[in-house]
Amino acid sequence: MAPASIPKEISTGLQQRLDAQAKKCQELQYLIAQQESKIASMSESHSVLQWTFDRDSRYIIKYMRALAYKERDIRELDEKLLAVYDDCDNKNKEIASLIYNEEQYQEKIEYLRAELGLRAN
Repeated sequence: MAPASIPKEISTGLQQRLDAQAKKCQELQYLIAQQESKIASMSESHSVLQWTFDRDSRYIIKYMRALAYKERDIRELDEKLLAVYDDCDNKNKEIASLIYNEEQYQEKIEYLRAELGLRAN
């Protein structure tokens, strides 16, 4: 049996539809290629951003550690400074006590001189 021949109008119409479908497929392939290119670019940008974020995170952690050490050093210096202030306060109290005692002794000396002066007369 010989294949039946397709009328030319139908054949032309089918060919036009096939050509239109092929053109749509080419357009879709072009759009897919564009999207793949965008995705690759976004992936590369994401990688760069991730690397930058990781680097910055490491710097932040490094600086936070340094800050913690500085805060510890400041606390230690504060404690030393408080100890110095306490020592100075104690020394000031001691000096005040010595000055008070000296004044007391001076008063006693003057009193005794007055007593001796009266007795000597």
